[in-house]
Amino acid sequence: MLISYKWLQSYFDEKLPVPEALAERLTLGFAEVDGIEQKDGDAILDIKILPDRACYALSHRGVAGEVAALLGLEIKESDTRVPRASRKIRTVSVRVEDSNLCRRHIARVIENVSVGPSSDWLKERLESVGQRSINNIVDATNFVTLDMGQPLHAFDADKVKGKVVVRPGRTGEVLVTLDGKSISIDPSIMVIADEDGPLDIAGIKGGKKAELDQYTKTILLSVANFDPISIRRTSAKIGIKTDASKRFENNLTTERAKDGMDEIIALIVKLCPDAKIGKEIDIYPKKQKKRRIAVPIKFVQGALGMNISEKEMRSALSRLALTAKKRGTALMVAPPPERLDIVRPEDIVEEIGRIVGLERIPETMLPPISALPTVNKRLNLENKIRDMLVSDGFSEVMTSSFASSGYIAIEKPLASDKAYCRKDLWTNFHPVLLKNYSNAPLLGSKEIKQFEIGKVFTVKGEHTALIIGLMPVKKSVSEVVQKIEKMLGMPLCGKFCGGNNMYECNLDVVMKIHPLESPSFIKEGAGGGFIKTFKPFSSYPFIVRDVALFVPEKMDAERVQKIIEGETRGKDVVSIRLFDSFEKKLTDGSQKTSLAFRLVFQSMKKTLTDAEANAAMEAVYRVLRSRRCEIR
Repeated sequence: MLISYKWLQSYFDEKLPVPEALAERLTLGFAEVDGIEQKDGDAILDIKILPDRACYALSHRGVAGEVAALLGLEIKESDTRVPRASRKIRTVSVRVEDSNLCRRHIARVIENVSVGPSSDWLKERLESVGQRSINNIVDATNFVTLDMGQPLHAFDADKVKGKVVVRPGRTGEVLVTLDGKSISIDPSIMVIADEDGPLDIAGIKGGKKAELDQYTKTILLSVANFDPISIRRTSAKIGIKTDASKRFENNLTTERAKDGMDEIIALIVKLCPDAKIGKEIDIYPKKQKKRRIAVPIKFVQGALGMNISEKEMRSALSRLALTAKKRGTALMVAPPPERLDIVRPEDIVEEIGRIVGLERIPETMLPPISALPTVNKRLNLENKIRDMLVSDGFSEVMTSSFASSGYIAIEKPLASDKAYCRKDLWTNFHPVLLKNYSNAPLLGSKEIKQFEIGKVFTVKGEHTALIIGLMPVKKSVSEVVQKIEKMLGMPLCGKFCGGNNMYECNLDVVMKIHPLESPSFIKEGAGGGFIKTFKPFSSYPFIVRDVALFVPEKMDAERVQKIIEGETRGKDVVSIRLFDSFEKKLTDGSQKTSLAFRLVFQSMKKTLTDAEANAAMEAVYRVLRSRRCEIR
């Protein structure tokens, strides 16, 4: 989302940090700032607000709240003043047919408005974040959407015929949007309509019919809250994404609708001082419940790995407008209505952590492993088969889990050939085998050998299957199947597919009856020999040095390596490895053996210098020469 630095500053009396410093703090404690653009004396921050925080943060006010919390600043008190309703203003009848899809709707008529160009300050605000100025009323609705995150819409009230109803669309209805796009309506699309038909696609896009123009004198304001799933589905179906749909599909609080109405009323009265406000009609059948989450104090300390006090926890939460009261050994935390992302104790821990600073978490070594890990039976079996097939020259392929036919249909397939979950491996494996065989000359091979292990989905449920294939067709996989069966000590009970060159079986059947834990089957070392403590790694760069030498008779590589290890012990050498050896015949008929070792230097405390590594190597050369070795 694009956020104006000047717009943010308007929320604070105290001067904000420079944009670059502010961006760094936001990235560390809230959301990543992808970039900063200088524009007409303003800095525009491109903030990547993720879905978990979009319910409250897709607005300048939401980001200002985060800035206040992270920097410990106070936000100015709102000076929004809503004038009283005039008695003689017309009212409008509004009805909501499905309160699960339209969870709240507030309507209000304003008379004696004057539609025209916007004030310079309003144009500047909108244009700074890429919005085009249209007229003062439309700009006001767009400003409120971007300022506080509550979408709303203004209709020309004189173009609305009869009662207004929020309802599912009807088959055959058509709506022309404000940008001239014709949309076919059906019952899956929620609309706001009058007696003649749809006025707009609810929560997504307004229609031409009740569009404001220079002759508009009376407007009908609509501020609502819609079901996020319905909005997202409709937006995807009609191919229209707007600032409104983006916010509604992220589950806005129903409480914000009232604030949005108050904000737009105050702004329109400021822009049109002669405007007269009508009575507010608020349809709100299912009010949002207040929430309280119990969070044990020790749970917070343990999860963060920090011994922070109850007072510090409450202070961090209060900066985020989360009230907390102690009850026994726990905190009872009440999130504000807009924080619908906070639903469990772990969410509270995250909020506390990012405010107090995750950089405060101390570095702590993991405890020793108390028990040896057990062998993963399924993975062990699959890897045994993989290793055997690869050693026989087979290549593993991975084909799509979707197919053009099957038993399990996909509700919203990406394409017709991906409309079902695959019922077997053969369906997608066979074309790949043929394709690879057609490219065999490019690979310099006369045959293609491949296999696949993956999930398939049948009427009895899903299971893991194995398929093996050979090309050309005259080849048979029988010998390979027999080899696998001999390794497992049991039949695979599969079947040949389309000939003897392909074979598929159900590995889950094998899994149920195979003695996977028998010592003869488990790979050597898989059940023991594990290091019981973690070894820390260095963040400092390493230096590599090689030494090549001719060795005396009867001196082998192992003895030379021990000599080098003894000389370099305590000198930050983390690895010594033999990487080359050969024998050289001399003119007198004798032979000399050459060995080459690679030494890796790395310190846990500092960056080593070439001089330190060279000094250590000189000591190695001296001790090797003393053992009658010839340094090459």
